[in-house]
Amino acid sequence: MLVGEAIEFAKRAKDAGVDVSLHSLPEGQHNFILGARRVPEVNQAIEEIGGWLRSKLGLAALAAA
Repeated sequence: MLVGEAIEFAKRAKDAGVDVSLHSLPEGQHNFILGARRVPEVNQAIEEIGGWLRSKLGLAALAAA
């Protein structure tokens, strides 16, 4: 998904009442996730995604494990 599409998707979801959190990396590419374990910014983004998912799924206790 390209950034413009992601922004529009997030807006439409938010307008529909969905709890939305959209963060983008200005220097990121659509396949930035492939930089996992090699690019610090990607690792940080993955940590943030994991934290968000744990909080939404009621798994916050796993963060401390």
